[in-house]
Amino acid sequence: MICAGNFLNRQAGLIVMIVFMNTAYAGGWDITPRISLAEIFSDNINLDDDDKEYDLVTEITPGIRISREGGRLSADIDYEMQNLIFLNETDASGSNHRLNGNSTAELARDLVFVDATARAGQSLVDANSTRSNSNINNAGNTTDFYAYSLSPYLRNDFAGWAEGLFRYTYSEVIYDDDDSDDQTQNSFDARMNSGRKFGPTSWTATANHTTLDYDSSSGESRDDEEYRNAELNARYRISSLFSLIGTAGHADNDYNTTDEIENGSYWAIGGFIQPSRYYSFEAQKGNNLKTATANAYPTRRTALTVTYRDREVGLNPGEVWEGSFNHRTRRTTWRARYFEDTTTQQQQLLTGSGPSFGGIDPETGEPNPDPQPGDLPVDEPLDPFFSLTNEVYERKRGEGTFGMKGGKTGLRITIFEERREYQVSGDEERVRGISGSINRRLAPRTNGILSGYYERNLDDTANSDLEDVYAYLRTEVTRRISRKATGSIAYQLQLQDSNDDSRDYTENSLVARLTVVF
Repeated sequence: MICAGNFLNRQAGLIVMIVFMNTAYAGGWDITPRISLAEIFSDNINLDDDDKEYDLVTEITPGIRISREGGRLSADIDYEMQNLIFLNETDASGSNHRLNGNSTAELARDLVFVDATARAGQSLVDANSTRSNSNINNAGNTTDFYAYSLSPYLRNDFAGWAEGLFRYTYSEVIYDDDDSDDQTQNSFDARMNSGRKFGPTSWTATANHTTLDYDSSSGESRDDEEYRNAELNARYRISSLFSLIGTAGHADNDYNTTDEIENGSYWAIGGFIQPSRYYSFEAQKGNNLKTATANAYPTRRTALTVTYRDREVGLNPGEVWEGSFNHRTRRTTWRARYFEDTTTQQQQLLTGSGPSFGGIDPETGEPNPDPQPGDLPVDEPLDPFFSLTNEVYERKRGEGTFGMKGGKTGLRITIFEERREYQVSGDEERVRGISGSINRRLAPRTNGILSGYYERNLDDTANSDLEDVYAYLRTEVTRRISRKATGSIAYQLQLQDSNDDSRDYTENSLVARLTVVF
């Protein structure tokens, strides 16, 4: 937990952005304050089965959403301050700040723009320690994070010959945890696409130069990282069924790893064929690169893509498989994907893939990653199962989601598996799990929600052979009391089971909450 002064200091970039935009584009703002009051009872507040202690926690969470759409500015900024007052564990009382902000401003009509983002919240520190989906538990296994970015860019049409996008991005990720490195990123991106005047020939040229600078609060030194890549893709349409394609590029990366980094040039040529609207296929082969992609569209509501790539240089060298599947009916959605990439924990926070806060729509019971006024708070991180790390890691992730909406009932189930290979330590982590929720309209203004989460974490490190299971089951009844007020009562069972008995626990909690939007 942090003080408000520290929070405001570290979010100075966002505050400047808001002030600038409010001055430059006066009027048209939608400002919606809210407040949430809750009483929370836990029979194991410290998540310790050997020394169970109950506690009653009062939660007072004021929040505000500021948004604007249209004209030359769009913005959506949501902030809330979670204040926790403990009856017994009084030393644990304090505040947590959570923020999600995005904006785009058009500085010169159809030419110059600037994007800005800011995020703040709490993140799991060690997945192999005691953990929870709530900030009330005094387990000492979370830290505050702050992430923001400013990105001006120029977009232009060059008289029908080409379309260009040139972008600079400055970003920072800051942790309160002394063992986690802060990161500053400078990135230059350029993209040119062929225009309409090229006729049957089309091409795309991209270039990127990114530098990552690290600042360790612990005093340990860490080498900075640098990523460079340039690539040209070209296509010549011979007929409506067949096209010649080619790729050429150069990769020059320098990041923290014990493996040998393979940099250099690559090229490949091949073809694209689409015999019908139902499927297509393309393949290329050349120096240091082989690729193949198959697309299938058996119905207008179904799409399947499978990609194979074998590249000898650059990020993610070697054989890589990726794929996606999407299908929808009038009442159901089916989604699945598998991908591989090389990234860092800081990059995940900047792209919005790391821990955050969201809400539960009281009408549908569905999680809402974009909080709306009147949503019921939920403290579930988006990436709850991996520890904070300062290493670059290779990630392989597969996930599938099924959703269904009926007249009064909604259902959503997600299964996933993710593997991470850390580039310095050589450690490997694997997590698989399932999450789901079902909501039922019990009355015109009353919903019943049942949600659950299960994960199994395998830690294959040199000094550890841990196996952890974390799970919770939550049942909740929500009632729209008036147009501006929503109440709820919830029960949650939360547990952790490990081959290290010191981390085992079971917790039962009750929550009564009132949310008012002004």
